[in-house]
Amino acid sequence: MPRIYGASELGVLSITAPGDAHPRVEYVGGELFVGLDAVGSDAAITRGQAEEWSHPFSDAVAEASSSAPIPEPVEGVRVVDDEALAASLLVDPSLLAVASPMDAPVVLVLSRDRLVIVCSDDEAGIARVLDLAEELYEAGGPLVSGHPIVLVDGAWAPFPWRERFPALEMRIQRVLRLFSVRAYEAQSVALKRPDVHLADPKIQVLETGVTTTFAAWPKGTATLLPVVDNVIIADSAADGTKLSVTTMNEFLDAAGDAIIRTGLSPLRYFVPGEAPNATAQ
Repeated sequence: MPRIYGASELGVLSITAPGDAHPRVEYVGGELFVGLDAVGSDAAITRGQAEEWSHPFSDAVAEASSSAPIPEPVEGVRVVDDEALAASLLVDPSLLAVASPMDAPVVLVLSRDRLVIVCSDDEAGIARVLDLAEELYEAGGPLVSGHPIVLVDGAWAPFPWRERFPALEMRIQRVLRLFSVRAYEAQSVALKRPDVHLADPKIQVLETGVTTTFAAWPKGTATLLPVVDNVIIADSAADGTKLSVTTMNEFLDAAGDAIIRTGLSPLRYFVPGEAPNATAQ
């Protein structure tokens, strides 16, 4: 059974299932990868297991292709809720080109059971996809990727939807931030430890309607800081806690070499300091 992975999930699995225990995957495009589950199981085929195969893993992924029909479009958007079929379309985009002929089809894998297909020039269709993305975020389940890919010359490539649809840029930016927050939430579960503060991003909608993200840094505390729009600095003193706000870029520039860019995915920066106390956990 094929399984779809996003880059952020694989980043978490690099912590919880590293090395030979990590799922073996094939890259398909954008932030998307496809692996395999063992027959009759939800357990992923790992790197260690695949190394012992005489059969190439890429061939095994291709052979797991689904022959299910692609759903008909509804108001210009096709929604695939079968993960096996969704994975098949990613691995072999010629299936999509034959069954759903359109110029430069765009695909978003919002969740494992929500792959959506829309024409690259269909602004109304993209708007409906954004609606679905927000609904999935509000439902609280795991998400895969908020970055679309487009079929060009038989291969997948990133689709520059913000540039293509400037009227939708504010909504696109919101969805990207929502998906980023969900990815960091999943990462925090894997990273949790007593000697470092895990600053999770939060959503803030400004009076202008623009959606931004922020995270709090308890000044002087060892922290893994996510990439956000703004950093709230909490400076505790005898006369109370003082809060100040700076942009992420300004925060990084001010700290200079003191802050370490980690290899985590999604990306976090390590801000050195003292271990958090019990009340800061």
